[in-house]
Amino acid sequence: MTHTISRPAAAPLAADDLPVDFNWNSEPSQLSPLPASLPAEPTAEQAAAADILSECLRDGLQGVSRYPDVDAMLRYVELLDAFGVRSATVGIHTGSGVLDSTMKELLAGMRDQFPRIVPSVLSVCTDASLAWSADCREIHPALESVVFMGSAPSRRLVQGWDLDFVLGKLATYIKRTADLGIPVIAGTEHSTQTSPEDMRAITRVQVENGAYRVAVADTIGIARPIGAYRLCRLVREVLDEMGTSDMKLDWHGHRDTGNALSNAMMAVAAGADRIHVVSRGVGERSGNASLEEVVLNLASIREEGGRPVSWNMSELLSLISFYQDMVDVITPDHGVLGKRYSYTSSGIHTDAILKANALAESARDAQDFQLENRLRTMARTVYSAIDPASIGGTYSVGVSQWSGQSSVKLACLQSGRDPEKLTAERIDEILQHAKSLGRELEGEELEAWFARS
Repeated sequence: MTHTISRPAAAPLAADDLPVDFNWNSEPSQLSPLPASLPAEPTAEQAAAADILSECLRDGLQGVSRYPDVDAMLRYVELLDAFGVRSATVGIHTGSGVLDSTMKELLAGMRDQFPRIVPSVLSVCTDASLAWSADCREIHPALESVVFMGSAPSRRLVQGWDLDFVLGKLATYIKRTADLGIPVIAGTEHSTQTSPEDMRAITRVQVENGAYRVAVADTIGIARPIGAYRLCRLVREVLDEMGTSDMKLDWHGHRDTGNALSNAMMAVAAGADRIHVVSRGVGERSGNASLEEVVLNLASIREEGGRPVSWNMSELLSLISFYQDMVDVITPDHGVLGKRYSYTSSGIHTDAILKANALAESARDAQDFQLENRLRTMARTVYSAIDPASIGGTYSVGVSQWSGQSSVKLACLQSGRDPEKLTAERIDEILQHAKSLGRELEGEELEAWFARS
């Protein structure tokens, strides 16, 4: 099918003529009926087949105030490689300048040092962007290009495009990019605001003109799980109809309304093969789907279904910690893997943890080391969904107004000391001090108290 790519003439606007974006969360459609129910989560098979693409060095960096230097980014790529990430988007055409030269230097470093990671760059449908992608491919022969355009009615209105113009541009630049030998990931911005009819037409053009995989985007984080599921199901159905059932589908989601993780899970359940993520969920506005949230959940589903986990989960904490330091983002106190993810000062909690450790000591004394290991794991997870040891961390303990004797003893144990050497008087002194201050004691404060014992 041939599409014209001439820009449509501007027409006078009236308020009643403004187009309305499609709402995948609730708007009915014969092409994509509203489902009566959704899957609870991806199956183990779907989770095992799903991968992640790091947007940390592209979309993530559009949400921070300072662009990192190449050495720092290459160190981060090294951590991505060690964690098991095998694809990463590292740039978008911006014209000449420092950013352009930095991205190209990054690509050269990835080529020479981390060949297992396939880089991709974003390319809009222009000659200049195509030429830039070709230059990047000269630097890194494995490079892929994400060729995309905005597709929602509102976006087309403000740009002065109609659907045929969008289809024509996509057809032309996907084909021209593929003809250069560059693998094409065909994408659209505002996919979750684009109608089923238009998404069908766009997907067919993307495939017919040489894309090897397609990507849909919740560009402003407006989708809820039902919307993510419907959209991915529709695109997967089109691919099946075209006889390209093996073609891969990417989901790119933002977290403006707090649905990034649940949307990612529903995208996988609907047939998406890869989720775009950023460490700590960093990115423009409210940020992107969080790498740590997505892999923790996919890994759990895999493990529970007896499937191998392809990521080196013990490197997860160091990966996201390095990233947030690199981009000057403060670690949140709360949230997934926030500062307090494995922290407690509650006497009820520390009592259970301390007793689990005591049972582990008894098992070690009996030389039942298998039992000891299981009890140590129980101690770390009795009040934590995530075993800190499994992601390269440790649990931590403080003493506060919520604490009891067990909190002081467990904090002492965590400091490497023998809690049995603490006198009842010293334990009471520490507890009364915390309660009189009305705040937590931790770190150096507790060390000073223990050193007196």
